[in-house]
Amino acid sequence: MSVKDKINVTVGSITFILNALGAVGILAMVVVVNVDVFGRGFFNQPLPGVAEFVGLAIVAIVWLQAADTLRHKRFIRSDVLFNALATRKPVFARFLTLLFDLNGLVIVGLIFYFSIPLFQQSVERGYYRGTPGVMTIPVWPIKLLILVGCAALFVQILLFLYFNLKKTGSGSSK
Repeated sequence: MSVKDKINVTVGSITFILNALGAVGILAMVVVVNVDVFGRGFFNQPLPGVAEFVGLAIVAIVWLQAADTLRHKRFIRSDVLFNALATRKPVFARFLTLLFDLNGLVIVGLIFYFSIPLFQQSVERGYYRGTPGVMTIPVWPIKLLILVGCAALFVQILLFLYFNLKKTGSGSSK
């Protein structure tokens, strides 16, 4: 197995694990929301902090699952125009693909860069969501998951760029 194949398999394993963690987060949200609903309905006793937990969990889940979603090309996109262009002008389509990859790297890199101080602040200042004395949830674990997911997405886009450059260099249109 070549080095690039090992890197690809390793990145694939990491994105899969992050995706699985996101799925566990979804399951946790389902359980918490159902306990809250049943507590409200049957005992007139809501579970404190559900809205805060769900709000934070959704953000974490999106970032945990983004890299694997991209890896398996399951992002929502409209590519009718691009596919028509690719059949007529494949060289230009490969150029656009490289441009899209570079654009993704820049955007995700900027998100990562500007998320670092937000993570640091949440740790240093002890940011939390909720009501003190009732239920509080620290924000820093979510900020950390954003950074982890963002880094995984960056690496996945970098891999796409590498493989697309290899295709362009070899003249392959696959």
